[in-house]
Amino acid sequence: MSNSAGSRHSIALSVLALAFATVGQGVNGQGVNSLPQAEKRSHDGAACHLPARIFPVGHTTKQINVTGTLGENRPVVVGLWYPARGLHDCDVSERGDGNADCSATPASYTSRLNGVPLLPEWAPLSWAIGTTDAFENLRISNEGPFPVVVFSHGNQNNSIDYVYTLEGLASHGFIVAAPDHVNNTQDDVRIDFINAEAKQTLIPCFDGLPSPCSRAVVPKSMTDRVHDISAVLDALPTWFRKRVDMTRVGIMGHSRGTATALAVAGGSTTWGFPAEPRVKALMGMAIASRLITFGANVQNITIPALLLAGELDKTSPPEVSQAAYDMMASTEKRLVIFQNVEHRHFDSGLCAQMQNSGAIGQANSSAILDLQTATGLFTSAPISGVPTDFCSFDTFTVPTDIRPLVASVTGFNVTPTNVPATGIDTAEVKQNVIQLAVTFFGTVLNRSSDDQRPFTDCRP
Repeated sequence: MSNSAGSRHSIALSVLALAFATVGQGVNGQGVNSLPQAEKRSHDGAACHLPARIFPVGHTTKQINVTGTLGENRPVVVGLWYPARGLHDCDVSERGDGNADCSATPASYTSRLNGVPLLPEWAPLSWAIGTTDAFENLRISNEGPFPVVVFSHGNQNNSIDYVYTLEGLASHGFIVAAPDHVNNTQDDVRIDFINAEAKQTLIPCFDGLPSPCSRAVVPKSMTDRVHDISAVLDALPTWFRKRVDMTRVGIMGHSRGTATALAVAGGSTTWGFPAEPRVKALMGMAIASRLITFGANVQNITIPALLLAGELDKTSPPEVSQAAYDMMASTEKRLVIFQNVEHRHFDSGLCAQMQNSGAIGQANSSAILDLQTATGLFTSAPISGVPTDFCSFDTFTVPTDIRPLVASVTGFNVTPTNVPATGIDTAEVKQNVIQLAVTFFGTVLNRSSDDQRPFTDCRP
């Protein structure tokens, strides 16, 4: 992979070699700050002891109540993905394994508002995205205890926007926990939208406070988010008991979720909370804006850290990731720039959401929240990337051809040759992110006491 300034290449698997076999590539082809010489030592290309087994993936959801900065009760839904036993083990009873309703039903993901009644003239939201890679309430594998990765979503997103990445990570032997940060989710945006359309409080805010439900004010949002992470860590042993290893905890995020990970790892003088000492490793995708990013005490981060950035990201240009990388005190860190990638390329579930919500909305104009989901993707925050930038042609046509809806909303006529406009789709980015995450977390959370090789010496 060329390191010349201004060069353009597909990310593909070469990004893995770039991240772990060489000094990493930085902004515009320039090298990132090199690690101390001792951290670049070679082991004759030997791979580290990474998770090799691919597990079936179980999925379930839990709810925890987290007190907000205004004293309000915030009911936070947590998505959980975990290494599971086979699909035929549901008839095996094991007391205390944390799974009460074992099944082999393929997992299905949707909005928290799915099926909630609206006005008589409006059909309730009904879109859902499916999977063939995870199953509801499978029994957790007895090969644990397993390390944990807590995932924090971006501003006004939900955890299922990244679901295929989270499934993939769980399949490699990690328990993945992803809270929906109440008051900073797309479901909060949906509630505000439908209440405005109805000209009444049709759906109350999840926390019972007055509208607007989507409260993206940074000090409150960041403080609530960090409290959510700590609450999830408190709850994990009650959910998975002996199958979870709370001495091996990592945090991963996207956008404002990356800022959350930085604040969890370093604390924040600006927002007034300490670091979370249980977190041992940090991975962030497409960092937040400069102002939010450096509200965290980035200079205090000493744990292993991996930052991913998109070369075409206008929401948070790669220079912000570079600055955070330079500021971290950690001696074991890496920055990887994904070429031809925008801010929302990392949202692995958005193209499926577009297809399913768009198909429903195109067929039924009364499906107001399904249309809101699809048209919101088409039109909101274009600087972050829109589906025509990062979704493949078949996600616009299979199983339903939603190109007429796309054209009516955006004026853009989708063809097999003009999408994705960047030349790279979310599926390709997802595969690279999973492999990077498995290599990174698999090394730093699974190292034995006599193997102190830095993760930068490891390769898949």
